[in-house]
Amino acid sequence: MDRQRLAVIPMPVNGLSFFHFSMIRADGGRFGLLVLSGFSAQFWKRRTNCDGVASWVLGRTVEIDQLLHLEAEEMGSQIILGFAEDNNVVLLWTLDGLVMLQLESLQFEKVLGTNIIAYYHSFESVYTAGKLIFRK
Repeated sequence: MDRQRLAVIPMPVNGLSFFHFSMIRADGGRFGLLVLSGFSAQFWKRRTNCDGVASWVLGRTVEIDQLLHLEAEEMGSQIILGFAEDNNVVLLWTLDGLVMLQLESLQFEKVLGTNIIAYYHSFESVYTAGKLIFRK
């Protein structure tokens, strides 16, 4: 009989609020975390050593203010509002508006220019209602 076990994985950084981290797909489809710290985005991934002990490893750090070409006062604090796993895209809220950031290419697009914070749901696909036609 196959066995499964549940493990508690401590965070790599302490003192984070819910809006400053998101589970993401790291290299090779492994479990990773995106952590917002100040004006930086840190990409953490899990590594297991030869003894089977898992730990967090900092993959890379991206300066979001430089990437978005914003001054610190324009940035304010950033909040992660959603993650779209299939496209590896994260939705970030800044004082300048809602930004969509593709995590592999680091290409970004301003989605909405508002400083009003709200909840967004990052759908991967949508169903358009309509007439279905089946052919034999």
